[in-house]
Amino acid sequence: MRSLEDWELIALAKQGNHEAFHNLVERYKSPIYTFSLYLTRNVQNAEDIVQETFIRLYRNLNQIEPKAQFKTFIFAIARNLALNHIRNEQRKNNFLSRLFNKINSDYKEQINPKPNVWVPDEKQEFTSIIQQCMLELSEEHREILLLRETQGLDYESIAKILGCRVGTVRSRLARARAQLRKIVIEKGITVK
Repeated sequence: MRSLEDWELIALAKQGNHEAFHNLVERYKSPIYTFSLYLTRNVQNAEDIVQETFIRLYRNLNQIEPKAQFKTFIFAIARNLALNHIRNEQRKNNFLSRLFNKINSDYKEQINPKPNVWVPDEKQEFTSIIQQCMLELSEEHREILLLRETQGLDYESIAKILGCRVGTVRSRLARARAQLRKIVIEKGITVK
């Protein structure tokens, strides 16, 4: 039996042939994994990207039209997922890093630290304090901060999830950040 071309397998998968889709997965999972691992430099993230690539492909089978090489098409999906993941990680780390760096610099500048000033011994302790501060936020503010800062969703996506306008997302996010800043400062941590 001859090896079917990628777009032939897609056509069969559209008709409900699960073996055809499985053949595509087997054909591309290793190259996509290698590509994703190179971009993210993390085994778990690369595995997640491979899985999400094929989930998206399967969900959108009926909208896919053979316009270019299939390989180009599937690697574009994997690339977009990997780049989104990298941006999300940078955004999440940047948010926490700014707070962590600010705490460390404030502590170093103080000759006689106040007893109520929290000084992190490890980044893990810092993360625990921030999580505690997040729990003190209102549910609305905690939810929007998590969607934006830890999940890295854009304003339009958050608006769809919350069922509100983009302007509402912006204003809620500003209030949530202000509330978090107030809670962090009340714990003795100064953040600009």
